[in-house]
Amino acid sequence: MSNMPPGEYVAGKYDLDDDGIKLLTSKLLLERPPQSEERFICYMVNGDDEFSDIGRNVEREVFHHSFGNDAEEMAAEYGRYEKVSTFFVSIDTVNKVPTGALRVIGNSEQGFKSLNDLDVSSLQLQPQQVFDHYRIDDQDTVWDIGTVAVLPEFRSAAGSISVQLYRAMYVTAMQRGIEHFVSIIDQKPLQKLTDYLGIPFESLMDSQPFSYLGSEASQAVYGYVPDFYKKMNRKRWTAKGFLARTALNRLVRGSEDHTLQL
Repeated sequence: MSNMPPGEYVAGKYDLDDDGIKLLTSKLLLERPPQSEERFICYMVNGDDEFSDIGRNVEREVFHHSFGNDAEEMAAEYGRYEKVSTFFVSIDTVNKVPTGALRVIGNSEQGFKSLNDLDVSSLQLQPQQVFDHYRIDDQDTVWDIGTVAVLPEFRSAAGSISVQLYRAMYVTAMQRGIEHFVSIIDQKPLQKLTDYLGIPFESLMDSQPFSYLGSEASQAVYGYVPDFYKKMNRKRWTAKGFLARTALNRLVRGSEDHTLQL
């Protein structure tokens, strides 16, 4: 495992050990002190920033546990997209450890990972078909949600860490003029995102679930960002929305936006 001293990191590492991750997390908190006294803070870091390796190692730990994806496989899958990735990383400031991470992939000559993978999957959907179907003329307005990963010990019924990550992504997307989300999500977490939180992902081009990177059933999804607030706010007034009102207040109304360091 890697135990390189601070200052010698080359962003793109998935094989840091616990000490290496904690060292990097402590450095992040020292160099970018939290602007809130809350325990869980969310940072945004670019893919070529050394602190983005915190997010990568959360991805590796979660995906290895859930789908058997090790560091070598993660590097092979995401290596070509590292420089155009943006990470939202949730940090436990008390224990100085990461709790979760969300990666988005922006437009580049490499294309979008989810759409590239759909092209060679059993669905055989080509990127241009997706752009044409959703009338996407400017690919700079697209974000591919490449990964969402929360460490098991920080998961809860309310899904507070995942809510924080999605809120950070949504706020930043609105600031940057992002209008379209695409992604491939395992069906189990997707059901929670859509049924419990009301995130308005739809089946991409009415596609069916398929096997993907160790997941037996994943769903390709699409979301139109300008509609998110209206649709999620409507969810707050349903029976399920009432049960999830605390999470929805964070997600829709931004009641904990002071924890976001974007």
